[in-house]
Amino acid sequence: MNRQWLRSKLGYTVCLMVCLGGISLALPRQQSNSSESTKFLRSSTPLSVKQLQQLSKTITVKISVKELLGSGTLLQRKGQIYTVITNAHVLRAAKPPYQIQTPDGRVYQASVLQVAEFQKDDLAVLQFRSSDVVYSVANVKDTSSLQVGDEVFVGGFTSNVTAQKLSAQTDKDFMFTSGRISLLLDKALDQGYQIGYTNDVRKGMSGAPLLNRHGEVVGINSLHKDPIWNTPEVYQDGSQPEQRLQELITRSSMAVPIRELPNE
Repeated sequence: MNRQWLRSKLGYTVCLMVCLGGISLALPRQQSNSSESTKFLRSSTPLSVKQLQQLSKTITVKISVKELLGSGTLLQRKGQIYTVITNAHVLRAAKPPYQIQTPDGRVYQASVLQVAEFQKDDLAVLQFRSSDVVYSVANVKDTSSLQVGDEVFVGGFTSNVTAQKLSAQTDKDFMFTSGRISLLLDKALDQGYQIGYTNDVRKGMSGAPLLNRHGEVVGINSLHKDPIWNTPEVYQDGSQPEQRLQELITRSSMAVPIRELPNE
């Protein structure tokens, strides 16, 4: 695998800051750590694990109906409207209307945004309106710069965090784990899975941001490793990975790289 791994299938992965008209830095006016969030999101140097955990909490939301369905990533703000990206399988777990709980504990009603370009991938887009609070949003990184062995981090919500004995930091139902890139596929698997990593992730963390050491979002966490079912076994073009690669895929947690959204 090399630095051109993503270009064969996706063309060029274009950061959503272009396709969405620019991902701006939005900071909670009512949060005491807003200045720290600014520093983390704009940092050009590697962040500490503690800083990455704090940053992850500011851009990750809960998606629920009556109970937790999964996590989501705060992707963009345009005026009072926020765009959240998650996994399509998170929304398939229950019928709408969906609710989004932001990092400050507030709950908003969410609407589903239909994005035709995502139909073949395990991605979905939600929007909600906040008229009086401004939230931090993600800084997106071109995923073609990733290499096997790079450190990556996932922070998301799970209802069974206390049942797992993991080498991860936890805060109530928020789990934050570290690991490394284990594989970068030249072409996407069914539903768009293409980035593999060693992080331990659990149910409920689907839709959470996959961060690099600089706090940039490089993908959307989608599958935990060693799944009991729904193991991705074919590429989107219908071909199959060779046996040794398939074993590595099964042993890896998987993410969908963030792709283009159409201009609105």
